[in-house]
Amino acid sequence: MCGRYYVKISKEEFSNINNIENFNFETHYNIPPQAKVPVIINNNIQLSTWGYLPDWLKQQSNSRPLFNTRFETVLEKRTFKSAFQNSRCLVPISGWYEWKNENEAKQPYFFKHSSNKVMFAAGLYWSRSDGSDEFSIITREAQPPLTDVHNRTPFILNSKTKKLWTSEDNHEEIYHILSSQDYESIEFYKVNKSVNNPNNNNSSLIEEFEEVPF
Repeated sequence: MCGRYYVKISKEEFSNINNIENFNFETHYNIPPQAKVPVIINNNIQLSTWGYLPDWLKQQSNSRPLFNTRFETVLEKRTFKSAFQNSRCLVPISGWYEWKNENEAKQPYFFKHSSNKVMFAAGLYWSRSDGSDEFSIITREAQPPLTDVHNRTPFILNSKTKKLWTSEDNHEEIYHILSSQDYESIEFYKVNKSVNNPNNNNSSLIEEFEEVPF
């Protein structure tokens, strides 16, 4: 899954986006679900709410927005099928966090591209009647060595599949091609448990944690 991530918007890295010169976003090191964060829709960058809350879900007690969508079932579930056909977006991610049970406690890990460049996750979005958008991040089964920490990861697109994801190609063909995509140059390491509190938001959260020897 992907339940917390970090994004830094560099106008140099986003120079191909239509409206990047008029877009400003303060770096966020600890993004939780329901935050308003950048997504790219039709090659324009905008703020959208992370987490889709359909009307049928609102009627349930203690309902929470759907902030992840499993790639394996995106063609099957009605909640996501239409969006997969018609409303695909890109979600800029500079890194994300996962937790692993170690010594009877949850240890956070940080995942990033080895070159520190921004990555783009596959996403789906839904437009509301008030003009706002909500989105969900596509997840997939993790590949080794990422499986050492967690069995799911955001579906990070490469340069070729990023263009395919936002194209008007047949959605079933898109699904077929993406099913065989491997990951490229993802590294991970332990970080401080202060990331557990979503109110903490500073660069120390992505620094590698080193235990002090006794």
